Amino acid sequence: MRRLIFIMLLLPFSLYEAGNFTGFSWKRLEYVGEREIIDAAVRFSYPDIYSNLQELQADYSKFKPAIRYWGSWSIQVENDFLEKLFGLTRYQVRMPEEIVMVSVDGNAQFSRSDTDCPGDSGCPFTPPDNPEQGIVGTVQYGRPNYEVANDFSVEWKGAEKGSVFRSEHCFSAYINSLENKALVVSPKGTNATTVRKGYGFYLVAITGDAYGRMRISKAAFEKSKLCSIETRKAWPNVGGWAWKR
Repeated sequence: MRRLIFIMLLLPFSLYEAGNFTGFSWKRLEYVGEREIIDAAVRFSYPDIYSNLQELQADYSKFKPAIRYWGSWSIQVENDFLEKLFGLTRYQVRMPEEIVMVSVDGNAQFSRSDTDCPGDSGCPFTPPDNPEQGIVGTVQYGRPNYEVANDFSVEWKGAEKGSVFRSEHCFSAYINSLENKALVVSPKGTNATTVRKGYGFYLVAITGDAYGRMRISKAAFEKSKLCSIETRKAWPNVGGWAWKR
């Protein structure tokens, strides 16, 4: 009798762990296809820009995603036996600029930098066919009052300078370069802030020595790049409670 009870208890546990070790979704009672896993990662990396791999590859024609259930491309994330054993079952999907963790149910959870390359800086980003970078945002001083900074400089780091526009405490900057560039924003009388983002377009809110950021579409950047007050009022809240649009 004891042996029978032991077998009855062991069997469902073994089935459960067999599912965990092979990527089975107990929530959906199926193995979710790789394409759905990849599409979830695309939407996570490029919200409101691309909805699936096909749309992404229209701009990144040379990019081929990679997916793995075991092992890790990022030193920041484990993806090993113990995680699977205790139910932390997720795939890693390699995107052009990061590694996205997607659950076996097909839900993207978080991302980390791609570090599976020699050197301290990790893996280089995969550029799109048209390697554009555009950043639009506002500049403020930090605590305690978060006053706006009307006197500041903006420049792309390196020899290529691209274009820059400033109006009051708002700015926009654009560059087309195969090299992924950093943007240096220097309010008068305080430390500079270096904005390091990937290719594409971003909305940023610089509040002292920190900044909030959000990926936006090229159309949103084009609409915002002249810093009109009406457009700024409609920006999503990327800068938190102290942000002055």
